[in-house]
Order: sequence, then C-alpha cells, then structure tokens
Amino acid sequence: MSYKPRSLFRLIEEINRNLFLPHIQRPFVWEEEQMLRLFDSLMRNYPIQTLLFWRTKDEIKARKFMEMVAWDADLSDFYEPNMSKEGIEKVFVLDGQQRLQTLYAIFFGAITSPDNKRAEAYFNITSGIAPDEQGLMFKLQFSTEPLQLPWYRVADAIGKDSQKNAEEVADAINEALDQLNSSKATESQEAAPDVKARERRVRRNMGQLVSLLREEKHFWIQELDGVASEFPYRRVLDIFVRVNSGGTKLDASDLMFAAMKEGWSEIEEVIEETTELLNGTNLKFDKTFPLKCLLVAHGRGAEASSEKFTGSDGEKLLDEMNAGWARAESAFQELRDFMKNDLKVYADKVIRSYNSFIPLFDFLYHNPKPNEASRALMRAYHYKSQLFGWYSQSTDTVINSLHSIVGKPSSTGFPLSEIKDYFRKRGSSIELQKHHMNETRLRFILLNLIYVDQMGSSPFDVKFKGNDPHVDHIYPQSMLRSKLALLSADINHLGNFRFVGATDNIRKRAELPASYFSRLKGIGVDVSKHLLLDEVAKDPSKLVFDLAGYKAFREQRFEKMWEILAATVNPEVEVSQV
Repeated sequence: MSYKPRSLFRLIEEINRNLFLPHIQRPFVWEEEQMLRLFDSLMRNYPIQTLLFWRTKDEIKARKFMEMVAWDADLSDFYEPNMSKEGIEKVFVLDGQQRLQTLYAIFFGAITSPDNKRAEAYFNITSGIAPDEQGLMFKLQFSTEPLQLPWYRVADAIGKDSQKNAEEVADAINEALDQLNSSKATESQEAAPDVKARERRVRRNMGQLVSLLREEKHFWIQELDGVASEFPYRRVLDIFVRVNSGGTKLDASDLMFAAMKEGWSEIEEVIEETTELLNGTNLKFDKTFPLKCLLVAHGRGAEASSEKFTGSDGEKLLDEMNAGWARAESAFQELRDFMKNDLKVYADKVIRSYNSFIPLFDFLYHNPKPNEASRALMRAYHYKSQLFGWYSQSTDTVINSLHSIVGKPSSTGFPLSEIKDYFRKRGSSIELQKHHMNETRLRFILLNLIYVDQMGSSPFDVKFKGNDPHVDHIYPQSMLRSKLALLSADINHLGNFRFVGATDNIRKRAELPASYFSRLKGIGVDVSKHLLLDEVAKDPSKLVFDLAGYKAFREQRFEKMWEILAATVNPEVEVSQV
C-alpha cells in the first residue's frame, strides 16, 4: 500500500483515462452548496481527507466520472466496457468520489443548471475578505453564461492560462480590473488603499489556484496495489464497506449493494426500478424496503446487513434471488397494484409504518393473485397495522414472526386470524372500536378511508401540487365556541371533521354549514361525500345551527362513519359484536 501526494492537474488528467469509479459506488449525491464549500476549504488551504484508490486488472465494471454533473443521471450511461475487462489495468476510487467529481466539474467540466443547461464554475478572484452568511469566504458560482471580471472562469486555469505562471495571470487580471474601474464614474472608483488590497487578493487567489493544480502537496492518495500485491476483490470489498460505513456517506442499502454486485451485477438497477414503481403514488419507500422484502421472502430474516450477501451463504442467497427475480418482480407489481387500486394510498401522511407492507409482499410472493375475499382481509390487515401501531417497536422481530404465518402457500387465503392471534398475544389492539375513532393521531387515516369508500379514489390524488386535503370542521369551531359555548372535546369530534383542499381551505370563511353546503350544492358540488347522511346531503338547509341540531348531526354522521370504517377494518367481525 502506497501513500503519496498528487497534483490536482494530474488527477484530472487521469480521470476517465485510467481512473474510474467501481460499479459498487453509489451515485453522486453532493448538493451545489457542498461543492462550493469544498472549493472554499481548498482556497483557505484547509486539508481534506486522503483519497483511497485501488489498482487492479480484475474484471470489475468501471464507471466514468461525469464531465457535466447531472444529479438524476442514469449510471448505466457512464459504464466503460473496455476498461472493465479482465487484464486491463485501471485504478478505482474507493473513497473520495464526491470530492473528485466536484473538483472535476469545477476545474474542467460543469454542472447541469435547473433549466438543463451547461453551467461552468466562475471564481470571484477578488473575494477572500470575510465570510458571507453561509460561512464562505471565497465566492464561487456556476453560470450558464460567461461572466465578466472579477469573475474568473476556473477552467481557464487548466486551459488557456495553463502555460502561464500565477504572477502573469494575476497581473493581467489586475490590469483589466484597473481599466474597468477607470472607465467608470469618478465616485465609483476604488480608493488607492483598496486598489492595493484588491491587487494582493488577486495575486494570492491566483497563486492558490495554481498551487492546487500544479503542486503535489494538497491531495494525498492511499493506493491499494492489486497488480503488484494481493488485494483480491473480496478483501477490497470489505475495505470499501468499512471506510464508507462511518458518518452519512452510505445508507444501509448502499452498503448492501456494495456486497451484492459481485454476485448479481444488475441488482441495484432492478431495486431502484422497483422502488420507483412502489413510489408511483407519491409515497416514500427507500431502497432498503425491497431488499428487506427479498430477504424475508427468501427466509433470511428482515435484518438488513451487507454481511448477508458475502461469503458462500451470500453467494447462495444471491443465486436464489437472481433465479427467483421474475417471481419477486410480479409480487412487487401486485403489491403496487394493491396499494393503488385497493387501498388507494396516495400520501405518506396516511402511513404510520412502511414496514407493514413487507408481510403483504411475503404473502403475495408465495400466494400470487389472491381472490377478492383474501384482498378484503389484506385491506383489513393494512388498516389494523396502521391504526394500532403494530410496527411501532421491534419491527424486524415482528416481520420475522409473521413470515412463519404469511410466508408459505395458503389454501385458505390471507391468514388474518393467525395474524390477529399473534398481535393479541403482544397486547396490541386487533379490532377497531368506537373509542379509537376520536384519537387525534388516527384522524388522517380514518378520514382517508372514509373518503376512499365514498369517492372510490384517494382525496390525496390531487391535480395541483400543494392542494392536498386539510382537516376542516363542518360546523365552524369558532362559532361552536363563541355561540354555543362548546369545549374542544365536543368540537374536535370525528363526526364534525371532513377533508377540504388546501386552496379551498385558505379561501374558506367561518360560514354556517346550512349556507355553505347549500351554496356548494347549488354550483354542482357533490356534498354527499362530505356530509355522508342522505337526508342533509339532499337538503343542506337541515344543518340547523343550535346545540341540539349540531349534536344530532354529529352523532348520526359518526355512526355512519363507524359503519363505513368497521366494514373495511373489521370485515371478519359482526359490527354488533364490537
């Protein structure tokens, strides 16, 4: 193992010639602010961490650095098949991708602007007096258009100015700035001391830029030489996982991909596609979810770790997953269809735990295309798990226990009864009761279920971003307090709640319900999905504003809500028993 300094100019020359990223590396994830902060650190002459490289002739899929950074790039577009072959010597970056990609974009390439144009780095060559509000002293910005002095195009230091020394470039910049200032009005000219200070800053800044590029003292490389010494892939993979397991560099799924890709090179691509599929209705599954689903379905437990994919057991698991992917892919598609068509889940706000979907996948993997009776029980399981917090603690233990119930072929359909027995023994609620309906934390889930039942679609499936439904009082709470002297317990009652679009809620004033809903009905709005009671939906003027009228409406509507909720959450129970 060698430990040597290297100039940035040489590093940039080597990028995409013999210096590449191994396929186990995740995508570039730094935001523009992090890129600016790295440049500021280097201009302050702060040290940055050592870069870790691996020289090898092994057959490892090589990925190029991006000449123009795109944060949503398809990584498959950057693979270099010729350099990936066995016998071809190349160097892989094991630790330092974010830093090197940033420097490559600043000094040689560009980033993609919000309007999808090429944006190059420009440095305010006169900066360096004091930090700004972000704590940055040396000002760098990316621009799609050429900028005038004092903004210096950083790529010129490696391009048209590469044969000049720092003093020459600084003198030329100072002369140009003097000419610019002399052409301005007298009152805007720099005072003599300011000119001298500015000239010193320009010389200092250009000297530091040239030093970063040409001197071998700012960047230190640790290189594992797998050509001259024994650094086989298994050992390097272990090193990669360990050096990237600290801080926030990689999440659990990234580390698992690092361990998995040798046995199944396409695994990350298919998992990313699956995650995107599951999130098709504005949900927030991460890449760990489908991996946990696969682990559970293959009987390896829900605990996600890279160690499960290493060694002979790991190779066996990957072979099983690869061979069974068509079956798993169908189960993921069925799960997505179930969420979209049966549950009509369109918002993260109505999900308390994403882990509850793993047993559903496990069941679908072993029991594809369940009949409607099973689907009704699956819907009930979903709502029970969300309402009663079945996955609020010891999540992996719960999932592993349920695998013995759902992770096998079932001739009798979805085993809700056995699942309920399991959670009953854990002391959890297993059936919806009326007292659950006024728990504040359950309000969104319950209202969503009611609207799905009444509308046949999700109230969160909105046409306009930012118009997600808000919880609103049918009888305005301000009037209930001021006119009827009611307290919060009587006002904030599920029987008095409905959903209203965010935009409408902002415009809505405290109007009596008889007037408000009559007006909506008059312009063709279907008020029955809100009011639920046929009698008042047909004639909203019956929404009398007095204590008896309010309580009668609230209680009748609450009973109607109970009827709707119980039918979905407790299909296996007679309503009268609850």
